[in-house]
Amino acid sequence: MNSCLVRLKSLNAALLSLFLLLIVSCTTIYAQEARGSITGTVKDATGAIVPNAQVVITNTAMGTKVTLQSNDSGLFQAHYLIPGTYQVMAELKGFKKYIRDGIVLQVNDTLEINLTLEIGEVGETVTVTADAPALETSSGSMGQVIDSRRVAELPIPHGDPFKLIGLAAGVSFSRDLRLDRPFEPTHIVGYSIDGTRANRSDVMIDGVPSTSTANAGEVIASFVPPQDLVQEFKVQTATFDAQFGNTEGGVTNISIKSGTNSLHGTAYWTKMAPSLFANDFFANKARTPLADFNYDRYGGTVGGPVWIPKVYNGKNKTFFMYGVESIPESRPRNNGTPAIPSEKMRNGDFSELLAANAAYQLYNPFSARAEGSRIRRDPFYCDAAGNPTALNPNKTQVVGTPCNKLPSALINPISRKFVDTYLPKPTTAGAADGTGNFTQADLLEQIKYLSNTIRIDHVINDKHRVFGRASWYNRDSNYNNYYRNIATGEYFLFKSRQGTFDHVWTVSQTMVLNTRYGYNRFIRGTNSNPGNRGFDLASLGFPSYYNTLIPEDTRRFPRFDINGYQGTAVGGELRPTDTHSFTSTMNQSLGKHSLKYGVEFRAYRETDKFFGNNQTGQFVFGSNWTRGPLDNTAIPSDLGFSFASFLLGLPTSGAIAIPANYAEQSTTTGIFIHDDWKVNQKLTLNIGLRYEIEGALTERYNKSVRGFDAAATQSIESAVKANLLKNPVQGVDPNTFFVRGGLTFAGVNGAPRGLYETPKKNFMPRFGFAYKLTDKTVIRGGYGIFFGFLGQRRGDVNQIGFSTNVPLNVTLNNGLTFLETLSNPFETYKAGLPAPLGASEGIRTFLGQGISFYNPRPLSPYNQRWELSIQRELGSGVVADVAYVGNRGTHAEITRNINALPNQYLSTSTTRDNTTNSYLGALVTNPFAGQMPASAGAAFRSATIARSQLLRPFPQFGDINTTNNDGYSWYHSLQANVNKRFGQGYTLGMSYTWSKFMEAISYLNAADPLPTETISDFDRTHRFTMNGIYELPFGKGRRFLSTVNSFGSYFISGWQVSGIYQYQSGSPIGFGNIFFTGNFNDIPLPSDQRTVDRWFNTNAGFVTASASQPVSNVRTFPLRLSNVRTLPINNIDLSVIKKTQLWEGKNLEFRAEFINAFNHPLLPAPNTSVTQASFGQIIASNQANYPRRIQLTVKFVF
Repeated sequence: MNSCLVRLKSLNAALLSLFLLLIVSCTTIYAQEARGSITGTVKDATGAIVPNAQVVITNTAMGTKVTLQSNDSGLFQAHYLIPGTYQVMAELKGFKKYIRDGIVLQVNDTLEINLTLEIGEVGETVTVTADAPALETSSGSMGQVIDSRRVAELPIPHGDPFKLIGLAAGVSFSRDLRLDRPFEPTHIVGYSIDGTRANRSDVMIDGVPSTSTANAGEVIASFVPPQDLVQEFKVQTATFDAQFGNTEGGVTNISIKSGTNSLHGTAYWTKMAPSLFANDFFANKARTPLADFNYDRYGGTVGGPVWIPKVYNGKNKTFFMYGVESIPESRPRNNGTPAIPSEKMRNGDFSELLAANAAYQLYNPFSARAEGSRIRRDPFYCDAAGNPTALNPNKTQVVGTPCNKLPSALINPISRKFVDTYLPKPTTAGAADGTGNFTQADLLEQIKYLSNTIRIDHVINDKHRVFGRASWYNRDSNYNNYYRNIATGEYFLFKSRQGTFDHVWTVSQTMVLNTRYGYNRFIRGTNSNPGNRGFDLASLGFPSYYNTLIPEDTRRFPRFDINGYQGTAVGGELRPTDTHSFTSTMNQSLGKHSLKYGVEFRAYRETDKFFGNNQTGQFVFGSNWTRGPLDNTAIPSDLGFSFASFLLGLPTSGAIAIPANYAEQSTTTGIFIHDDWKVNQKLTLNIGLRYEIEGALTERYNKSVRGFDAAATQSIESAVKANLLKNPVQGVDPNTFFVRGGLTFAGVNGAPRGLYETPKKNFMPRFGFAYKLTDKTVIRGGYGIFFGFLGQRRGDVNQIGFSTNVPLNVTLNNGLTFLETLSNPFETYKAGLPAPLGASEGIRTFLGQGISFYNPRPLSPYNQRWELSIQRELGSGVVADVAYVGNRGTHAEITRNINALPNQYLSTSTTRDNTTNSYLGALVTNPFAGQMPASAGAAFRSATIARSQLLRPFPQFGDINTTNNDGYSWYHSLQANVNKRFGQGYTLGMSYTWSKFMEAISYLNAADPLPTETISDFDRTHRFTMNGIYELPFGKGRRFLSTVNSFGSYFISGWQVSGIYQYQSGSPIGFGNIFFTGNFNDIPLPSDQRTVDRWFNTNAGFVTASASQPVSNVRTFPLRLSNVRTLPINNIDLSVIKKTQLWEGKNLEFRAEFINAFNHPLLPAPNTSVTQASFGQIIASNQANYPRRIQLTVKFVF
């Protein structure tokens, strides 16, 4: 083992060299495995060990055999067996031949099949037909097998088998229930397992990774096989086998079906239509009819022996399985609950908003004048006739009645053209402040999806077996066209490409080597509405030079982000990710010890190209210029203020993005050794050690920030300090004021290419045990350490400097005068946009802007996981187990702003502290004026600057975000399972989890020394599931009407029902930085008082007045409250299946599946913005789950 670790220091060796080194010199690993093992002991009738007995294990469907001999301890072991039904035969001279039939091996099973030989002649045979053992007697690990019948016959939407992951105890779902199709890769695996955050668990298909990345720190399912292709799968929630790594959560192992000696397959068609759907809760509330849509799902499978007439007969040797599925669909698209300006607002009349709340008074930005350190503005007044008044020569507004009406002469012509040509009108009344007035139940997304899989299995000879699989799918769609014109709308695609090759070599009677390679490519792409590519900016009224600034193939409809309203943001990227995985595993039997040892290597690569409409120009409109009477006056929200700014053509900020494409890579290597030691007939110990090392993330051309040098002195420091001495600022000591700190770059000035130092102490001990208390009771337990990931799966390279945003110079004096507006955008650069400078500026890069960098010395996050359980066989195929499961997370990654204003300057008052707010927000003489580059933010180049900026640790920058590993979490749970194997015409499963998940992974205040402890957003106190399949006892071979004739049997026989019930507690509700004067226990309402219009007690002590909100305070209100939660999941899915035998081996199935059969709506979270009129209300365009859906399927099975 030590020699292995020494060799690991040379990680730059070629993949082949690494493989050979670890296979030959070290012990090898048994990687995540979708197949199973059959082990046992051969004894005679007296209980004595029988060595050297020949044991033959046969897959009854495929005819393939594995031949073994029992060792000196009477033990035999067969590994890498495809899940299915097996026969085990044992013989030895002087004993009768022993045959045991009907042994069902499931995915990742290790079945203990003990054989007893009777004295006699070999020609005599003892045949036993019995189920596989019901108890797990060989391992302390926990998990749930979803068997082939459940996969095939339980009601699941869209035939997505991943929906069944939630049947396992310890698993909760926390993503979007509406995104449940097989091509929704993030949400379909959005499970939290035993106290880990969602999307942190591994998914394996045929033993190779089937995950990719989308959001930082999350994994997604890059391929989902259709349910007819899945043999079965296992959700491994608490595994203490050292073979498992590359995950801090659980592992879902999926086994794809293999061909058999008989030709078999399916062909199916599923239909959903509006007439089979219930309407949405909020659509009913708004009296909106159900939107029209279309959905079909076609597919089929075929498998059998490879047979070429007169050329090759592959029976018992070579097999194939092929599956295909297509989903053409047009579906309603949820656009959330945005607002759209009302008819009056479109013409500059905001009087309705003022009537709803006097705090929505708008102020004229052209009346701005300095008043001490602040900016003062006058309201928009109207005369007695109701017409807006004009400005006086001294920039004051002619006094009248505050009316919130903009003079028509002030409305920018570009804004007018946009409003008249592209901006839609509200679809519903919405709230008093106009929120929630733009629901579009009939907004459809057009989708095309096609999936293919082929698998080949081949037995070369008694010592060599191989299989290969290729899977791929294409999904493309057009969606998000909220405006229903070229200003919005996106083209979206997913492409998945997977391949695996696996070789099993029986080296000897006691050694089996498995070698496997897997390739997984997932492509995610978005682009704007095809109609706006090459958009003519002059058609909106922009000046002609703006067109020439942006290359035609880059130009899109510009991005208008109007705070609080539906804007025109459109992303654009092409993002292929590749995962190469290689594993080699040796299994060795040594007496009572079953050893597994080996190596696993993964390489994660991603390239990205960008082309969003922010490359044409992003214009952000907020309340900065239209609030008053002072520029720091509190307002309820940006509603109204932002759209008024838009009509006036005055962006708060803006930029043209010039992105850099990138190509990144990280690798991870793991080695381990594991021993399953059968101490005696009652006790088995699982003892192992795993070591992983993950290479640092690199960018192919070193186009990335690497770190931050806090001690580096900026060249402008002396000039800035001189300015500060010349114009002193109260509270800012020139003697302790420094301009130090700047970015460093990969591969520059001796810096390594890797973006951080790699942790090298990732040792993971594992221990488990199984003790057979009686023949029907087993006590099991275990403990293990599991490391999470860094590298490409953690996040992408940081390209500050290589990509840049060319700023819109709106103003240099905080809105006293305006330089660049919608009428002359980016005029400063009309001769041409500046190119990104890369690393050439060194520590000066992005002066006057916000920056971020990787933690240069990260620690790998890890979980300590443990469990203690008791399992009991209750008879009739029923097994129950109860377990205590715990998890302690350490070194969780936290985002940290190291340039936050220190807490010492913040107010600790429990009410709004205007003295502190005015002091920190006061505009003082800017010592950076004239020293900053043109790319710096306007605030840094203005004549004045907020005092708070000069009190930051690194005043030359905005926020400086990095990460640390100070986070932690803890989880405790009681878990119970009851499962009945199929028999007597039915199967039943139940699981229950009672848990608490706490975490400290966020700072309550940005400058706090430690993260705050709070209930996790993934905490779900209770989760209960029940599933079952029941064959109705009517017709041939059944209890009732068993003698019915053939004609009657077509109608009476073959009926069955199945169902899934799920209950899951709601999620804790989060709040912002607010003042609260009451008792936390008064916030939740009794369940019979909660409504969508009042979800919690808004009168419990919340301070709701806009003018009383905290600004520069030390926050004390917690991030979220455990006793204030969303509505729980309470869902029943049912199905009715009719199976009709057409002729021998040919059946026709009709299936009706009722998803959310009783139409229980799951409501989204309520609004927790205390200043808004909808505070405490649930305002949404869609419920959080689908209303009742009925899937009708016809399937031919042969």
